[in-house]
Amino acid sequence: MRAILVNLVQLGGMQIVIALTAIVRNKVLAVRLGTSGYGEFSQIALVAVSVSVLVAFGLSLSLNRNVAATPERAERQRLLSQANGVNLSLTALFVLIVIPTLLLRPAAVGLVELDPRRAVLASLLVLLVYIPLDAAVKHRVAFLTAVLDIAGMTSGRSLALGVGTVVTLPLVWFFGLVGAAAQLTLLTATILVFLDRRCRRIGYRPWAIAFEWRLVRYLAGFGIASLAAGFAQQFSDLIVRSFLIRSIGTAENGIFQSALSITYQVRAVVLGSVGSYSIATLSQDSSRDKVIDTANRLLTAVLPIATLALGLLGLLSGPAILILYSKAFLPAQAVLPFLLSTDYLRVAIWVLGAPLLADNRVRTWLVLELVSTAVRTITAVVLLERVGIVGVALGFAAAIAFHLLLTGAYYLRVFRYTVKPTNIVLFIVGGVLMMAVAVAGSRVVLDLRTQGIGLAVLLIYALVCLHLIVGMGPTWRRLTMGLRRRMGS
Repeated sequence: MRAILVNLVQLGGMQIVIALTAIVRNKVLAVRLGTSGYGEFSQIALVAVSVSVLVAFGLSLSLNRNVAATPERAERQRLLSQANGVNLSLTALFVLIVIPTLLLRPAAVGLVELDPRRAVLASLLVLLVYIPLDAAVKHRVAFLTAVLDIAGMTSGRSLALGVGTVVTLPLVWFFGLVGAAAQLTLLTATILVFLDRRCRRIGYRPWAIAFEWRLVRYLAGFGIASLAAGFAQQFSDLIVRSFLIRSIGTAENGIFQSALSITYQVRAVVLGSVGSYSIATLSQDSSRDKVIDTANRLLTAVLPIATLALGLLGLLSGPAILILYSKAFLPAQAVLPFLLSTDYLRVAIWVLGAPLLADNRVRTWLVLELVSTAVRTITAVVLLERVGIVGVALGFAAAIAFHLLLTGAYYLRVFRYTVKPTNIVLFIVGGVLMMAVAVAGSRVVLDLRTQGIGLAVLLIYALVCLHLIVGMGPTWRRLTMGLRRRMGS
C-alpha cells in the first residue's frame, strides 16, 4: 500500500501543478475572450486534440503496457523510436491535407460550427505545430510511467508547466484567439523539452526514429484499439459540441467547457494517473492474486480521495467559478453535479478495466469503450434538445454508469476476481455523499449555512475513512511523534 501511495502522491503532485497552471490560463482566457470567445477557442482546441489523437496512433496506451512488460533497455528504446516514426509520418500526412484545405476551402471549418474568419483559420494553422508536439508528450509520459520513473517525469513536467505558463500568458492577453493557440503550442513544446531531457538522463534517446514492421505489429495490437477508442471519444465530443453550438450558441459551449475544465483539473490531480499506473504495474505481473491485491489497494486509496475532492468542488462550485472564471460562467453550476458523478464512476472503471489490457484482452476493452462512447453521444444529443447543457452532462453520466456496469460484470463474472466488501461500501457511500453535497452546492453561490454543513459532513467522512483504512490510533501516534521530533530539533 505504501509504494502505491508514494507513486500516486508523486503523480498527484504533478497534477496539482498542472491544475494550478491551467487555472491561471483559463482565468486569463475567460476574462480576455468572454463566454462566447472561450466557447469558440474550446471548439478549435477540440479539433486539434482530435487530430492529435490520430497522430499519436494510440501508442500512449501501447507504450505504457508493452514497455512495462519489457525488461530489456534496448527493446524499450526501439519501441519509443517506433512511436516517434509513426508520429512524424502521420504528422506529415495531415499537414499535407490540412494546409491546402484551410487555404483553398476555409468554409470547411463550418462543419464543426466554426466561423471561417481570419483569426479562426490562423489559430488552426498555429495548432498544426501543436499536434505532433502533443502526440510526443503523450508518448513520453506513457514511456516514463511504464519504466516507473515517476519522480523524474513528474518533476520535469511540473517545472515545464510553471515556466511555460508564466512566459506565454501575455500572448493570450495581447493576441486573443490566435494568442491562445500560440500559448497552447509553446506550452506543449516546453513540456516536451523537459520530458526529453528526463529520457536522456535515464539513458534513452527521445527522438531516435525507427520503422520496423515487427514493432509496428507489436505496438499496433494495443495502439489501434487505443486509437479507435480515443478518436471515437474525441469525434463524439465534436459531434455533441457542434450540436450544442448550433442549438444554443458558442456562449453556452463556453459555459459547458468551463464546467468541464474545472472537473478535469480536479480529476487530473486526484485520479488522472490511476489507470496508467495500474496498467504499468499489472503488465509486470498479471497473476490473479496480484490483480486482486492491486485493484483493491487502489480502490481503498483512491475512492475516499475522489469523494472528498469531487464533493468539495461541487459544494464550493459557486465561489470556484467566480474565482476561476467570472460571474458570467455561473450557469455552469447546474452542470457540475453530473460531471462530477461521471468522474467518480470513472475511477472504478480505470481500476477494474486495467486487467483487461494487462491480460491482453484488447478486443473486449475496445468494445466496452466504443459502446460507452456511442451511448454517450446518443444520450447527450437527445437530452440536449430537451434540457440544454444539463442534458449533455446527464448523458455523459448515464453512459459512464453503463460502462461501469459492463466493466464490473466482466471483472467479477468473467475473470472471477473479487472486490473487498469494504471497497464496495466505500464506493456506494462515497458516491451518494459526493452527489448530495454537489447538488446542495450547485443551488447556492455563497451560503455559509449550506456550505458549512457540507464541509462538516465531508470532514466526518474523512475521519471515518482514515480510521477504517489506517486506524486513528496509529495515525495519531505518528503525527504526535513527528511533532515531538520537530519541536526537539
